[in-house]
Amino acid sequence: MLALNNIADISLPDRTLCLTYDDGPGPASAEIGRFLKAQGVRATFFVVGKFAIDRPEVLQQLHEDGHIIGNHTFEHPDMPFYVSVNGDVRDQFIRTNTLISRYNRDKPIYVRATYGKWAPEVAKELNVDLRCSFRHVGPIYWDIPGVDCYFWKLGKSVDEAVQAYVDETTLRGKGVMVMHDSSADMETVAQKNQTLELTRRLIPLLQDKGYRFVGLDEIDDPQLLSPLEDSFALRGGNGRFLRCDADSEGASLSWSGSADKEGACQFTLEYKDAGKVALRGLGGRYLRVDPDVDDTVRLTSRFGEHALFDCIPVQAGCMMLRSHNGNYLAAEHAKGGLLKANAPYMRQAWVFTYMPRTHGYLKPLSGAQRIDRLRRRALFVKSKLLGA
Repeated sequence: MLALNNIADISLPDRTLCLTYDDGPGPASAEIGRFLKAQGVRATFFVVGKFAIDRPEVLQQLHEDGHIIGNHTFEHPDMPFYVSVNGDVRDQFIRTNTLISRYNRDKPIYVRATYGKWAPEVAKELNVDLRCSFRHVGPIYWDIPGVDCYFWKLGKSVDEAVQAYVDETTLRGKGVMVMHDSSADMETVAQKNQTLELTRRLIPLLQDKGYRFVGLDEIDDPQLLSPLEDSFALRGGNGRFLRCDADSEGASLSWSGSADKEGACQFTLEYKDAGKVALRGLGGRYLRVDPDVDDTVRLTSRFGEHALFDCIPVQAGCMMLRSHNGNYLAAEHAKGGLLKANAPYMRQAWVFTYMPRTHGYLKPLSGAQRIDRLRRRALFVKSKLLGA
């Protein structure tokens, strides 16, 4: 889950630096990554989706060189202001995640706020949606600021930029450093970007001064590690929570939970190939449907194709799950009962509400939105009648 405020003052040993880049990928990003690899340095590249979509080969190269690829939104808006004008903050992260998720499978997705601006209201809107909060870590702030883009804007030299970074690093003694491998909203500055040359000069100089570099995923700080323990509850159509009836092999699950924070109602998720997901109870067992036996969902310690589900988002914070047998997950009967893969049609599926352990906020529907939803349902009924 994303923190309500910027994650700052990350715990690092003296003379230890964590190198990050914002606003790319740009024309020189791949070369920056190759140079850093040769120096034995792993960096985190916080990418902007609108650039990443045109440079997939750069993301692949950065990944192959051992660097971390993080999320820096799709269009680089000022997030607190964007929320204030009802901007779709979740879409900003979800669209970029579709481009970078293949490089973060079973790993955390690190997030940095654009311009370093963040607010609790931004985090709460993001945390209600599995696709932009689960195992997301951030927003990651910095100790050594990214003055490089301002130096290029002012026409300053690489030597001046090197000295500014050396001075700030000497003052701080350690910390997260940020540079810019492009400029997301200043094209004239992007054309003047000299961060590749800055990197070539600065990194060996700092290494000669006794500084070492670590990746974000190598840092032992609770601020970075606690989001990786994310768990959530699923609320069903009867208003109750999905609950593991027993933490044992072959145990069934039911829509009987009364408290979302109850351990038996908490689950975790793993992303798999081809858009599939696997769900696990807190005891570590997978949810599984064996179509050769019946359509009941049970717990198992064995992972396999029967433990894979398609996760289909319905709206913010809600989803449907389709099992290996082709049926959607629902319930034994209208009031609940056991969790079953017994809904052959989407209209029979239960919509599950994602309830993160940490706080999230979903704006209530307005009267106009409620009317619009009723209108859409009426159109569906009309289409079925016309089809008949």
